[in-house]
Amino acid sequence: MRDIDKLLMDKKEDLDNIVVPKELEERLSNALKDKEFPKKRFIKANRIIVACILMFLITFNFNTLAYYSKKLIGYDQLMNTTLKNLNDLGMGQIIGESHTFSNGVLFTLDGIMIDDNQLLAFYTVTDNTGENDFISLDPSLNLKGLYKRYFMRSGHGEILGESNQTKWVMSFDPPAFYERTLYLNVYMNIDGMMEEGEIPFKLDRNKAMKSTLKQVINKTFKNDGVNLKLSSIHASPTSTVIEGSIQNILQLAIDKISGERIRPNKLEMKLIANGEEVEKRGGSMSTDINGIRFTKEFDALPSNLESVQIHLESLSIDKDVNKFIELNKDDREINIEIEGQNILIDEIKEINGSTYITFSTVEDVVLTGVYLIIDGEKINLKETLNSEYDKLYDGRVMHRRTMHFNSSGLNYQLSIERMSFSEKYNEVIDVK
Repeated sequence: MRDIDKLLMDKKEDLDNIVVPKELEERLSNALKDKEFPKKRFIKANRIIVACILMFLITFNFNTLAYYSKKLIGYDQLMNTTLKNLNDLGMGQIIGESHTFSNGVLFTLDGIMIDDNQLLAFYTVTDNTGENDFISLDPSLNLKGLYKRYFMRSGHGEILGESNQTKWVMSFDPPAFYERTLYLNVYMNIDGMMEEGEIPFKLDRNKAMKSTLKQVINKTFKNDGVNLKLSSIHASPTSTVIEGSIQNILQLAIDKISGERIRPNKLEMKLIANGEEVEKRGGSMSTDINGIRFTKEFDALPSNLESVQIHLESLSIDKDVNKFIELNKDDREINIEIEGQNILIDEIKEINGSTYITFSTVEDVVLTGVYLIIDGEKINLKETLNSEYDKLYDGRVMHRRTMHFNSSGLNYQLSIERMSFSEKYNEVIDVK
């Protein structure tokens, strides 16, 4: 046993005295350095996959940002279908310029759309101070060009929920072909003083949209001495505008001299494209040296345009008539005709020193200037009472009401100075 122990101890001493050659250490180190392990290959593959995913996300987001950078954001509720489609096509010009007023209100011109009919401005009004009457923050605007100014036509906006922001879409006259830079002048009433801000911007003429239909009409329709002329129709990607006039300046002068002056109230017409009615947008009337001029605005025409018609229906006017009708307190159902319109006097009553005259007309006839002459004295109309409507078998609607005059006497004369009524035209004009 001792011999075995001694032998083992001798072998241990021999092993402890073994020296590892330096060459072997270097060979082993180099071998390990060049060795590729499966775990490292797995980590490297993961890194490549992650890099590919990141590249895809960056590319996708870049395309998305590029798409949305061409669109006006936040105006979906203020755009009709036509404007939404144009916005989706990137037809708006992004501006993104702001002006801050002394009361802390921020005005931002987000963008514009331009065609031959109008310039549409899209803007945001923001009040982060909370110190202003937000509802009253309604700035007025105009555009200053090289030689002239372009004024607001119409617009609409909305308050964004409970927030401190409003967004607006405002229509202006289209800028002239030579305009390259415009200045949006913004005016805001602050503590009783008008403060002005200005936002300059360049027009991108590549974004300007051309007309889709432009045609001269030049047709005149005469009805009971009223001349109504349709001058032209002008369709663009954002709207369709019909222009015309009612009485030229000479005819207006003759009407005034003869005591039969007219004032147009409402023009009714329809625009039909491909057999379908085009949505109405609005219109305007104005009087200048050329007479009474009007515009009627409709939505844009369809792209696959096959036919266009204008249906001229009626014109409501207020006209000086200056008629006197002798009345008797015992009269019943007296029929009076003025300018082709029937006025039925149903009854005349005296109650407590006042006179009440009940009469009926079709619903669009209104006596806008009426007096009662009692024993030679002109009495103003105090009020109109008991307004009732009754539809007849032929489709007409009769309007029955009672005029109250705060006086009574023996002799009565009804003075009708002015009245409103509709002139029917029912004309169809084929444009295309």
